[in-house]
Amino acid sequence: MSAVLLVRLVSLHYNTTALFFDEAQYWLWGSEPDFGYFSKPPVLGWTIALFTAVCGSDSEFCIRLPSPIIHTGTALLIFLSTARLFDRRTGFWAAVTFVLLPGITLSSTLISTDVPLLFCWAGALWAYLRLKESLIWSNAILLGLFIGIGLMSKYAMAYFFLCVIIDALFDRSARNAILSLKFLGSVLIALLILSPNIWWNSRHQFITASHTGDNIGWQGGLLHFDKAAEFIGSQFGVFGPILFAFFLIALIRFAREGWSPQQKFLVIFSLPVLALITFQALMSKAYANWAAVTYIAATILIADILVNRVPAIWNWISLSIHALIFAGLSIAVAFSAPGILTLPDGREPFERLQGWREISVATGKILDQSKYVGILGDHRHLTAELVYYLRHRSEKVFALKPSGAPHDHYQLTRPFLGLPKGPVLLVTSQNNIEIYKSQFKTILAKGSVDLSSGKFSRLWFFQLDDYVDNLNEQATLSRTVNDN
Repeated sequence: MSAVLLVRLVSLHYNTTALFFDEAQYWLWGSEPDFGYFSKPPVLGWTIALFTAVCGSDSEFCIRLPSPIIHTGTALLIFLSTARLFDRRTGFWAAVTFVLLPGITLSSTLISTDVPLLFCWAGALWAYLRLKESLIWSNAILLGLFIGIGLMSKYAMAYFFLCVIIDALFDRSARNAILSLKFLGSVLIALLILSPNIWWNSRHQFITASHTGDNIGWQGGLLHFDKAAEFIGSQFGVFGPILFAFFLIALIRFAREGWSPQQKFLVIFSLPVLALITFQALMSKAYANWAAVTYIAATILIADILVNRVPAIWNWISLSIHALIFAGLSIAVAFSAPGILTLPDGREPFERLQGWREISVATGKILDQSKYVGILGDHRHLTAELVYYLRHRSEKVFALKPSGAPHDHYQLTRPFLGLPKGPVLLVTSQNNIEIYKSQFKTILAKGSVDLSSGKFSRLWFFQLDDYVDNLNEQATLSRTVNDN
């Protein structure tokens, strides 16, 4: 695992990809520490702040540095759980399997909220095993810490409670554990850790919970069997084709032939989350990483099968495939510039990470031509990248806030409401200014730029001035009518 980490650190050093817009947003969270943010709890932002402070830089390398390091820590926790359930040899292979999972290889080139979430889930699993075996306060405190920090990383940590409840239905030691004062203490510790985020949400109309609900997106109507099939198909890529196939086969065989206590425990802490997210995909949509916590327990389960119960060739084939993916991606990120690694169909594998630096350079040239008090992006993705790549300029990046609740982090924390007074530069992917005419009296075209790669092929620039606060005007008019 040390060798894998070393290669990932070297690869990260030579990684030429620009920050994905979510990564740019996470960096902003770290630069503005708080107890909560629009879409997620705060642990990832705090983590990035810590690493960039230690690095003495807010470069892409330092922002992404937590990912390979924390994933290695997650593998060590998986080793501890596997050794407790089976033996140290199986634990070693489970840890190696995890660090080479295709999903972990990809995740190690980026930074996301799944990084601390997976670490905390693996830690909670280990602590819960300890608590079931020995009902002492040290194990309960350890469990509460992992669950609490996990909830402060991503609310998906709450699935752990679902798995614990299911475990208690099948296992007496689990029932004894969760009915004890020690487990109650774990829950109270977790809630105490989460309480600052609950307080933050209460001061912001529980906007994070609302955003999470919007992502779920259940609206009735037809079932989306195509989305469910697409999600299940994506899991072969996340977990690996051989590992996920063995996982599905194992579930069928366990149902027909029975399972050992260890296998039952690992299925309980993997299958319910996968089933729940598959149902979510059937009802609306689900991204490939939404079931990521499934693969902590699933890795242990399949490691035992591949190491102890089937011919060793299957383990070596799986590891060889994953090692090739690991080596290929570790090298490929150093050659991410447009045109170098073009796919046969003409697409760029790193297209979503391209073009952002080019956009920022073009925006900087327009800013140098006149004096502006700020910059406006017409979309969250564009705003996020401008905030990061223009971070050393004096002009602040704003977002126009629509009527009603904010739709993203930038509308919440940096809405443009006419202050400071003066012209702002609009950077937009649409050559359409009609929607801005009701908010600005003066609009001047400042040119456009064709982009060589990335999400947008062309951008337009407009100078906006003489802001009109329609919301306040409407409120004033309403008060005047009511008074009369």
